[in-house]
Amino acid sequence: MRNVILVGVDGSSNSNRALDWAIVEADIRNWPLRLVSAFPPAFVADPVVGASYALAARREAEAILDHATARAEARSVRTEAHIECGDASKVLVEHSETAGLAVVGKRGRGGFVGRLLGSVSSGLAAHSHCPTVVVPQEGHESAVTGLEVGQGTRGDPSNERGEKSAMHPTFSDAVGTGDTARQQESAINGLSFAGQIVMAVDSGSQGPALWEAAEMARIHGKPLALVSVKGTTVGDLGWSPSVEDSDPYYEEELAKLTRVVAAVAARYPDVKVSRHLFVGKAAEVLVRTTQTADLVVLGTRGLGGFPGLLLGSVSQAVLHHGRSPMMVVPGANTVG
Repeated sequence: MRNVILVGVDGSSNSNRALDWAIVEADIRNWPLRLVSAFPPAFVADPVVGASYALAARREAEAILDHATARAEARSVRTEAHIECGDASKVLVEHSETAGLAVVGKRGRGGFVGRLLGSVSSGLAAHSHCPTVVVPQEGHESAVTGLEVGQGTRGDPSNERGEKSAMHPTFSDAVGTGDTARQQESAINGLSFAGQIVMAVDSGSQGPALWEAAEMARIHGKPLALVSVKGTTVGDLGWSPSVEDSDPYYEEELAKLTRVVAAVAARYPDVKVSRHLFVGKAAEVLVRTTQTADLVVLGTRGLGGFPGLLLGSVSQAVLHHGRSPMMVVPGANTVG
C-alpha cells in the first residue's frame, strides 16, 4: 500500500464533506490525495448515443475533479486525479489495493430517498483493502473538519427520532471496577466521547483495527477510548443482566479489556487510553458513541459473524445511523 488517501468524489454535498475531511487528514499526514470519479457505462444499442453519453459523462467527471483538485491545492495538498468508467464501488475497491486510507461520503448522488448509507459507501466499507472512513451527511455528525466534522450534541441519550434510548448499559471506566449504582447512572447520563477516538473492541481482541485506531490517536494527539459491549439477548428476549447477576462473567470481560489497554499503552506510550465496558446491545451502544466521538473505529466482522458477510450487522447498523466519521478496518476480529 502507498501513503496516499483515496477519495471518491461525485460532486454531491456529502462527497464534498468527505473531501474536506480527507484534505485535512492528508495535510496532517503529509500524504497526497488520489481523487477518483467514476461514471457507469451506457447500455444502449445505438453506438452514437453511447459515445455521446460517455463524452458528456467524462466531461462532467473532469469538471468535478477539477473542482476537487482546486479545493485540495488551496490547502497545499498534492493530488492525482483519475476518471474511470464502471461501477463506482468496484472502481474504488480496486484503487484501495494501493492506498493507505480511503474516504467516502455516507451518501452520494442518486441515492434513494430514506436510505442512510449509500451503495458506494457500504460497498467500499465492506470490501476495501485499506481502512475506509465514511463521513456522515450534514446534520448527522458530532464533531468540524478532519477528526472534528460539524457541531453535535453532547451526551444526549435520545435517538435520531427524538425518542429516549432503550439502552440500559452498565459502565466501567479506567479508574476501577466497583462503581456504585449512582456512579454508573451518572456515567451513563453524562456519557461523552468528545475529543476522543472510539475503538469498538470485541471480547478483548487485538487486531488491525485496534492498531489503526491507536495510530489515529497518535497522529492526532487524541485520547483513545476502548469500548466493549456485552449482552445476553436470547431468542426474542431483549434484556441484559445486571452486574450483580453476572459478576464473574463481567469481571472476566473487564480483565480482557484491561489487557488490551496494557497492550496499547506498551506500543503507544504517549496515547492516553481508557476502557469502557457496557452490558447492552452493541449496535445501540456504539451508535450512541458516535453522537460525541470524533471518530469511531470498527472492524469488518466481529466474532460469530457468518462466513461471506464481510460487514457484520453491528458495523452496518453503526454506519447507517452513526453521526460521526466512522472508520472500518478490514481483516479485524473486532465488533462487526
